[in-house]
Amino acid sequence: MDYKWHYECNLVLELSERIIMIEDNYCNQDTKDRSKQRWRKSEPGRGLTWGKIISGNHFIKKMQSYINFDSQKKILEIGPGYGRLLKSFLEMKIPFKKYVGLDISQKNVDFLKSTFQDESIEFMNGDTENFVFSEKFDIVCSSLTFKHLFPSFENALRSIIKYINPGGIIFFDLLEGKKRIFEEDHLTYLHSYTREEVIEILRKISLDLVSFDQVKHTSGFVRLLVVAKNPNIF
Repeated sequence: MDYKWHYECNLVLELSERIIMIEDNYCNQDTKDRSKQRWRKSEPGRGLTWGKIISGNHFIKKMQSYINFDSQKKILEIGPGYGRLLKSFLEMKIPFKKYVGLDISQKNVDFLKSTFQDESIEFMNGDTENFVFSEKFDIVCSSLTFKHLFPSFENALRSIIKYINPGGIIFFDLLEGKKRIFEEDHLTYLHSYTREEVIEILRKISLDLVSFDQVKHTSGFVRLLVVAKNPNIF
């Protein structure tokens, strides 16, 4: 019985992956839009992080192990959600010159603006893949977001790199593996990546891999952390 159940699960997974590969190959705009529907309508809260509010401390501490923060650094966060990373920055008294958060959900942005009121902090509503910033950043971070980008995070990074200063560092986490599926709601897209896939995407958009690492968000939720650098090329 167990064998049959595993066989059927693997068959469903294989069929799901084949469907997504077909959609990917045809670059189906409807599918791309569908993958963003949930996040455009999302609200700040535990629904964004496995049904419970979690701290951003583990992610921020990992960032600290690679860079020195100071009062001249400009930071961009992609997908701030309910502000867990920024809250950790502030609680840990990590200095920065400016902190900008870009979120695809207007409800998230409204919540963040009302929660974090400081002239050095700014939140904007927009899509990472086509948003135009008026400034450049020294540090870019994104947590629990890139795994949902269809068909991959490549287009988002290709857009973001234009706004990373030479020598700037980007941190983002991913599901590690080799799987692409839409969940039962047909809206939530999940993409797991092998390290080889990540390296190839970074190479295509001229970002240098600094390191692969791991970040433990909470018990049972460990993610692959990617640390990459914009080369010192003007």
